[in-house]
Amino acid sequence: MTLLTKIRNRSGLLVTIIAVALLIFILESALESRKGLSASDRSKIAIINDKDVSIEEFQSKLDMAENNQKAQSQKSTLDENTRENLRAQVWNQLLVDYVVKPRYEKIGIAVSEDELFDMVQGKDPHPQIKQAFTDQKTNEFSPVNVINFLKNMDKDETGETKNRWIVFEQAIKDERVSQKYTAMIKKGLYVTKAEAQRNFLGTGRTANIVYVAKKYSDIPDSTITVSEDDLKKYYNENKSRYKQRETVRGIDYIEFNVVPSNDDRRYLAENLDKLKAEFAVAEVDSDFVNQNADTRYTDKLIGANAGFVYFDSLSRSPLGTVVGPYPEGNSFKIAKLSGIKMLPDSVKARHILISIVNGDSKKAKERADSLKTAIKGGKKFEDLAKVFSKDPGSGAKGGDLGWFKEGMMVKPFNDACFEGKKGDLQIVESQFGIHLIEVMDKSKESRRLLISVVDRASTPSSATYQFYYGKASEFAGKNNSKELFEKASKEQGLNKRSAEYIREIDRNFNGIENARDVVRWVYGAKKEEVSPVFQVGERYLVAMLTKIKEKGILPLEEVKEQVELEAKKQKKAEKYIADFESKMKGVSTVEQLAQKMNLQVETAPNQSFINGVLGSYGREAEIVGAAFGSKAKTMSKASKGDNAVFVYYVTEFTEATPSTDNYKANADNIGNSVRQRVDYEVFEALKDKADIEDRRAIFF
Repeated sequence: MTLLTKIRNRSGLLVTIIAVALLIFILESALESRKGLSASDRSKIAIINDKDVSIEEFQSKLDMAENNQKAQSQKSTLDENTRENLRAQVWNQLLVDYVVKPRYEKIGIAVSEDELFDMVQGKDPHPQIKQAFTDQKTNEFSPVNVINFLKNMDKDETGETKNRWIVFEQAIKDERVSQKYTAMIKKGLYVTKAEAQRNFLGTGRTANIVYVAKKYSDIPDSTITVSEDDLKKYYNENKSRYKQRETVRGIDYIEFNVVPSNDDRRYLAENLDKLKAEFAVAEVDSDFVNQNADTRYTDKLIGANAGFVYFDSLSRSPLGTVVGPYPEGNSFKIAKLSGIKMLPDSVKARHILISIVNGDSKKAKERADSLKTAIKGGKKFEDLAKVFSKDPGSGAKGGDLGWFKEGMMVKPFNDACFEGKKGDLQIVESQFGIHLIEVMDKSKESRRLLISVVDRASTPSSATYQFYYGKASEFAGKNNSKELFEKASKEQGLNKRSAEYIREIDRNFNGIENARDVVRWVYGAKKEEVSPVFQVGERYLVAMLTKIKEKGILPLEEVKEQVELEAKKQKKAEKYIADFESKMKGVSTVEQLAQKMNLQVETAPNQSFINGVLGSYGREAEIVGAAFGSKAKTMSKASKGDNAVFVYYVTEFTEATPSTDNYKANADNIGNSVRQRVDYEVFEALKDKADIEDRRAIFF
């Protein structure tokens, strides 16, 4: 690899690494509307903090990323998945440029010329510099090579070498600035002794809690009535719970999967039947199979217990007999008897493994030959195996592998053992090295057939595609409203599926790949609109837009179902609390309250504060937190939880034993935990604060 190619590859790789390190998240906010865009709007792929990002800028960066990827992979074209990943990486880099870098500039973080010189030519250069200028033969970094490269790069009249170097140099500068920024934040994080002590004592504190509870699920939702005012009240008091971070849309859809018809399968079988005569007279069965089958030729031998339906008939037939076509899974096959062998079911063998060093298999074979000569001269196999074998498992046992069945060993080793004679010393090569093998014993031989198979998968014909397209078109045409769509899918027994969170930039959903046309329709449709027929891979699809969730606080109508469930829960809680309060008069213990309300007393021994799960009720963090804030042996008031209403008291608290090491270890643990989140959470905060309008869906 030339030095220029190394720099080219390193620059592309480093830009990608930095983009991922600086910005783990992938922000993909969707456009609110693509209608009515002016010519200038159509030239913008994004507006970030009131700054326009042109499609030309994005495409220029994307072209560079794609060229780097082609150079690294040594491919002239890229598949769509790779292109999609590169588009995401370039988008990330744009966010870094427009959201993150201004922060560096604002507080004056930079890389000086002297610092850059030190990173390239200094005593401790950047790791990517070391890697790019390491001699492949000596595996040593040479500073002289760096200097010579910089002196000579202007000799490239095309300017490509210098341009690549500039990109590479900028990438390592950006990385250093990012490291300074996050290091500054991390150094500013400090855990005080009081914080460490409070955390230590709090997490080590436990409580024995006794409680009674009434589950919301004891009252069916259908028996609770909530008014519009109830819904509005709950919604207004809990709006923050319904904040949507990005625009998403939801659909219901019907798939019409295209599968081969009986005519398709019959046609395939007839074609294979016509091929039987040619197969029977083929001189080289492996070549015939490779030219005519979906699966490449293998020379595996088949025994009577392999489950091959034609084993008995072929074992009594002459060589060259062809049987079939016969179905197997989604394929049809014809099979030819290419050979018959008598082989044991299992063998007992031992071996000495000689490693191949630096690819010198000749030297390893010479060592195996000398060992073979020594054994024939009277040396014991097991003694030599213990000394020379590089297989630690069998070497310690004198090379003994015990009994094994066919197929358990790698093919060269397997064939030597099963086809060789008892007592033979054979030398074979496998991916593990050179083996000196002795077959010690063999079981009774049985008939094995060498079967050559031509298989072809059954695929739908154009007529079959047309048939399913007709079904999908008829469904879409007749059921163009929500009521008709749902009624027809139910009456026809069709499997209606849902995709709840489709973003405008998505290309796939629910495991359906290359569905970009469907997503485009989703973001141009009206709620409850039924789509035309889309072909996606081996299926036709008809969709109905069911949900539109815009970025921000979702309106009540969009979350009415969730709000209604919570409002009903609120009603149940109010009823339960009133029931508890009426029965708590004159009651001093939870046990007495349980008896009056016909409830069971439950306990949570050694409950910890950080574990918000309470018994069988699931997560009840607020109840657990309130219990830890209460006084021991004091009965609480009736309290609303996530899954039930509770009345509790703490029989006793067990305090953590104070630390004797000044809580330094606890402070270090807390600090390390916080600092580990800096790289992600700082940039997540910058992203949330930025005003980003993502228009990629217009262009891709």
